[in-house]
Amino acid sequence: MHNEEIVMATRPLSNLEFTFLGLTWLRGPCTIYSVMKELSLSASSYHKGRAGAAYSVSKRLIEFGYLTQSESDLVSVTESGEAQLREWLSAPVPMADIAHSADLIRLRFFFLEVVDLDQRVTFIDNSILGLQEFLKTCEGLMPKNEEIGDYYGVLATLSTIYETRARIEWLRAVRKWVLNPPGDGESWSAAVLGELPV
Repeated sequence: MHNEEIVMATRPLSNLEFTFLGLTWLRGPCTIYSVMKELSLSASSYHKGRAGAAYSVSKRLIEFGYLTQSESDLVSVTESGEAQLREWLSAPVPMADIAHSADLIRLRFFFLEVVDLDQRVTFIDNSILGLQEFLKTCEGLMPKNEEIGDYYGVLATLSTIYETRARIEWLRAVRKWVLNPPGDGESWSAAVLGELPV
């Protein structure tokens, strides 16, 4: 075995560490490279951008005793690593994780007034086109998850489809408000919320 000494974890694992631990549990025994490759090919920019950390993350997980590495360099989740995954999934999801959102289209939207009306509409229309293309990618991931026997991967991908459809719906709704803002003296919030589907 490669691990010579177990170091007690003095802090909770990060979401990235849990992601790596979970993927190793799903695919293992496997190489660190194969997990890194899976992250790098992910449709999620969050996972794709963190693929390069695979070796440093796996080293920490091995040091904590949550992964073990064989002489042939295959990594597997230990009993204590599996216990960490169970605890992570059994505990209530922290509000910081519930509220986590990294919609970079929405981020830009806050500053839309800096460009003229035509550019605002072009920004919205181009974003819708990009999301529609991404939606096709997400829909294509479901059969790929099924091919490798990952039932919960299929269900998790459904979340991405719902989310992408909702982002498209939001952009279509605000496009109207960008072109035709509420009248003078009318509450912006009341006008916009008043058109939300019940």
